[in-house]
This record gives sequence, C-alpha cells and structure tokens, in this order.
Amino acid sequence: MYGVQISALTIVSIFTGNMITALTNYRANAFIKAALIMILATVLQLIMQTGSNIYQISLQRRLNNDIRTNITGDLINMPFSQYHSRSESVYTSWMTNDINTINNQGLRNVGYLIQSSWQVALSIFVLLFYNPSLFLTTVVCAILLILVPMIYRKKLSAAAMQWSQENEKLTNRITDVLEGFNALFMANRLQVMVNKVKNASDDTGHAQVKYIQFNMATQFLINIVNLGSQLFLLVQAGFLAYHHVIPIGAVVTIHSIAGTTFSGLTLMSFALTTVKSVKPIFQKFEKAAPSVEPSKTPVFPLQHKVKLTHVSFAYPNSKNQIINDISLEFPAHQKIAIVGPSGHGKTTLLHLISGALHGYSGTISWDGHDYSDLDSSSLRKQITYIDQFPYIFNESVRFNLTLGQEVSDAVINNAIKMAELTAFVSDLPNGIDTVLQHNGSDISGGQKQRIVLARGFVRNSKFIISDEGTSALDPKSGRAIENLLITLPDTTLIMVTHNLRSEVRQQLDQVLTI
Repeated sequence: MYGVQISALTIVSIFTGNMITALTNYRANAFIKAALIMILATVLQLIMQTGSNIYQISLQRRLNNDIRTNITGDLINMPFSQYHSRSESVYTSWMTNDINTINNQGLRNVGYLIQSSWQVALSIFVLLFYNPSLFLTTVVCAILLILVPMIYRKKLSAAAMQWSQENEKLTNRITDVLEGFNALFMANRLQVMVNKVKNASDDTGHAQVKYIQFNMATQFLINIVNLGSQLFLLVQAGFLAYHHVIPIGAVVTIHSIAGTTFSGLTLMSFALTTVKSVKPIFQKFEKAAPSVEPSKTPVFPLQHKVKLTHVSFAYPNSKNQIINDISLEFPAHQKIAIVGPSGHGKTTLLHLISGALHGYSGTISWDGHDYSDLDSSSLRKQITYIDQFPYIFNESVRFNLTLGQEVSDAVINNAIKMAELTAFVSDLPNGIDTVLQHNGSDISGGQKQRIVLARGFVRNSKFIISDEGTSALDPKSGRAIENLLITLPDTTLIMVTHNLRSEVRQQLDQVLTI
C-alpha cells in the first residue's frame, strides 16, 4: 500500500512539471494529458493512504493483543514469589503505558520507515533520470541526515526507558493512594491523596519532558539539514534549467521531489532513532520472562503423607527466617489445625505446602516425592487453597465459582448448597449469572468467603488448605462450615485459625502449634 501510495505521489510531482513544460511550449494536448494523469494519480494516492491507515490500526490491534498475551503468558509461568516481587500496578503499566509507547514510538515509526524507504528510492531514481549530479548531491545530503541523529540516539533510548519506569511508578503510586482512601477518610487526611497524586504525576511529567527534549533536539537538527538540502538541490536544478540541461518544468518537479526525498530521509532517520528507543522496553519484558522449567514428575492424589524435614525459609531481602528448621508430617485424610501467634509463619507454611513458595532449605515431599522434582501445576491441581483474603472477580457468580472451567450445573448447585449460598444466590437479580463488582465490593466479607469456599468445593480436590477460611463468618456459620470441612470423607484438611473452637478441636486428628 505504501509503495503504490508513494508511486502515485511521485507521478503527481513528475506530471505537474510536465504540465508546466507543456504550457511554456504552448502544447495544449500534452498539458491536458499530463493533468488527467496527475488527477488519476492523486485519487489513487488518497485511496492507498486511507487503506494503509486503516490497515495500520488493524495491525496495531493485533500487535497489542500479541504483546499483552505474551506478557500474560510469562506471568502465569512465573513462580509465585517472582510474580509478587512486583506489584500488580507495574504489570498494568506494562500492558497500558508501555504498549502505548510501543504503538506511538515503535509501530507508527516502523510505518514511517517503510513509507520513507519508498519515497527515497523512487525520488532518487527520478533525480538520477533528470541528471546524475542531482543524484550525487542527494547522496551527500542523505549521509548527513542519517548521521545527525546519532548524536542523541543513546540519550533518547535512556530517556525512553526512564519514562517507562516512571510510568510504572505512577500507576503504582496512584493505585496505592486510591486503595488507601478508607484509611485517609477515617483519619480526616484526604488531602494527602491530592498531594501524592500531584507529586507522582509531576515526577512522571519530568521524565516525559526529558524524553521530549531529546526528541525535539533530534528533530531540530534533522530539519535544519533537511531544509538546507532542499534549498541546495533547488538552486542546482535552477542552474541546470538555466543552461538548458533540463526542461524548465523539471525545476518544479525536482523541487517537489527534493522535498519528498529529504522529508523521506528526515522521517527515516528520525523514525529509525525513535524505533530503537523502544528496544529497552522489549528487553525489560524479556528479562522478566521466567526460564522454561524442564519436564517434572506429575502429582497424583495424596495416599500417604506430606512431610517437611528441617525446613527453613526467609523471604527475599529479609535476614530473618520466618520458618526455622521445622519438621512436620501431614498424613493423608487427616484433619489438622495449625495455631499460634500472628507473624510466626503459619501462612508461609501453607504456601510452602501448596508449592507456591520455593527457595527454602530442607526437604518437602508428597508421598515420598521431593517437591523439587514435582510439576508445580500438577501439584496445584490436587490442592484447594481457601484464602483469608478471598479475591472476587468483576464477573458473574458462576465465573467466580468455576474460574472459567466447564462444570455441570449439578456440581455448581451442590457447591452452593454446601457453602450455604443458596439464599444469597436466589436473592440476586440474575441469580448465578449476576455480575459482581471488582473484588466483591458490593457483597459482604462473609459472602466473599462463602463464594471462595464454594469455589473450592467445585474443584472437588481431596486436599484442602484453609487459611482463616471462616474468619469473616458469624460464629454459627463459621462452626457449620468448619464442621463441614472436618467431616468431608477421604479428604486431607490443613487449617490455620486464630480461634479454634473447642467443639472443632475435638474432631481434629492433630493440632499443631508454631
């Protein structure tokens, strides 16, 4: 499309000159013929310009889809700790701000590179056709145009990377202050939100200004060389016409072609520099991509026990071990509670058992198989993890129960009944297909925990880990759910609780204190 578009534009320039030459020679037929060709070429150029613009938007959509899909694919393959080494707002910035930069500084300029390549190639051919000296002048000026942006190329790339990083921080800082609204509201300190957002915006703005400064400086130098080259070529063409080396109308054509050539070279030079400034963003994505794990042993339902032998664990950048030389056994089908003061590593222990955390010392085994030899995804299929702080998607109740898995209505209804959600679902305007708000902001904490409990029942796994899974429920409902979990047949249950009820304690096989 670019090739046809630029060819039509070149034809317009040539036949505009031919029209003037025909007029100076008083040749009406030649003038009309040249005018008709020019009109047809103009129409063709406009059609191709429209088509290429539409196609570029379509290409941008597919590129954005691919980049976001690839980033998300890397995220789901990250180890638990690697994913949480950055906040979710950073990943959001990658898939919004960085992609906008790739679109504006990258893809758009790739289009300019293709377009300008056609412009330069056809223009040089036309200039060579008129006179070889015009070609030589163009080559010298072209070299200058290509070399000038090299002055700022590295600085432009560094500024682009800095802007990208500041965008990440902006998203992170704004998310942080917005999520702190309740705390600031109750402390009557809401003005803090205004100040923090202003400061975050200003820091990002400084990085953007720095990038634009280098960008504009590069454009300024290129435009100076561009303008000088066009003027020099116009004077040269006038000199050749004066000596009857080229037709008088060719001066107009050469002036137009010179504008096209050097504008194309300017665009090519600037676009090439700008495209390269996007490279650090892709390198950032590549560095974040997890290494491919070798094929490991699949995990089957627990038959004997999960065993921890002299296990210690400390979080990255922390000198203190949250878990220190623990040796425990969790026999299959037993119901076990873990109790102890807050901050003693109970949740961390559950994350180790579920395979979410790595980097521990000692050994953890599943039916005698070392966790380091097990396929992490296969292990998670065997485990239902009921979180203390359940997350609710901005999706239907059905999706929040199944997480997109194909599940029969009978299984879903049974899970709803077991989690005592029947009345809640019945009262919803669209029943199970009612869409809940982001993180369940339109339902209570107890209802969120029941939904997550039902989510676990839908999976029907025989190994359940509950981290304060009933903490948001009223005492009566909490007892009912805990009693249900404890009485599940052929199921291994490990539960962390701060409030172990006496009637529940009596039904447990073990109570571990850490």
